Amino acid sequence: MVDITPALVARATAGDADAVTDIVRALERPFYNVALRMLSNRQDAEDAAQEALIRVVTRLAQYRGDAAFSTWAWRIAIRRILDASTARPRYSFEDYAADLADGRDDSATARPEDAVLYRELKVICSRALLQCLDADQRVAFVLGDVLELDSTAAAEIVEVDPATFRKRLSRARAALGGFLMQHCGVVNEAAPCACHRRIPRAITLGRIDRDALDVTDGDLVQIRQRIAALPEAERVRASYRGDPELSSRRDIVAAVHAMLGRLTVN
Repeated sequence: MVDITPALVARATAGDADAVTDIVRALERPFYNVALRMLSNRQDAEDAAQEALIRVVTRLAQYRGDAAFSTWAWRIAIRRILDASTARPRYSFEDYAADLADGRDDSATARPEDAVLYRELKVICSRALLQCLDADQRVAFVLGDVLELDSTAAAEIVEVDPATFRKRLSRARAALGGFLMQHCGVVNEAAPCACHRRIPRAITLGRIDRDALDVTDGDLVQIRQRIAALPEAERVRASYRGDPELSSRRDIVAAVHAMLGRLTVN
C-alpha cells in the first residue's frame, strides 16, 4: 500500500497543489496496475485509473479519518474499476484452454534472444486469465494475493465481511491454481503450454507488439526455477507476484491536472 502521511493529506485537503500532486503521483501507478489486472485492456485501465484519481482528489474534504487514507482511497478506486468491469467472467476457462492449444507450436524451441518476448507474453497471458474469474473473485485475488493485503484490510476496501472476502479469495485461488497447474509451463514444467511455443501466434494476432513492449527483462527462466521450488499451493500467487509493475503510456498525472483545471474553471 502507498504510504501517504496524515500531514500530506491535511495539506492537500487545505488546497496545497503540491500536496495534491504528491498524492496523485503516489497512487497513479498502483491504481493503474490494479485496473490493468482487473480490466486487461490498457486504455480501459488508464481511463479507470485516471477517473479514480480524480474522484479521490475531488473528495478529499469528505475524508474523515475513520479509516486509513490508503484504505479510503482504494475503496474509491476499486468502486470505479468495478464500474468498468463486467460482473461475469469475460472468458470461460474451457475457452481459454482451447485458445492456448490452438496457438501453440509444439515444435518451437526457446531462443535466448527472444527472452523479453517470452516475459511479455507471460504477463499478457496472466492478465487475460484473470478475466476467467468473476469480478468479485478477481478483485479478491488482486487485493489478497497480488497486493498481499490481509483479509481484514481487503474486506474493508470492498466493503464485505472478512469471511466473505476469504471465501472469494479461496475460490479464485482454486480456479486459477487448477488451470495453471494443468496448462501453464511457468507454474508446472510438465504442463504443455510454454511461452516460446505461443510467440508466433501471439505476434500474428497482434497481442505482442515488438516495438511497444511493457517489460524490459527476460527473466522467465529464473521465475520458473523459483516457482518450481515452491509447494503447489504457493505457485499461483508467486507467479502473479512476480509480474512487474507497469507504467501507463499515458501521462495520467498530467491528465488529472488538466481535468482538475477544467473543473475549477467550470
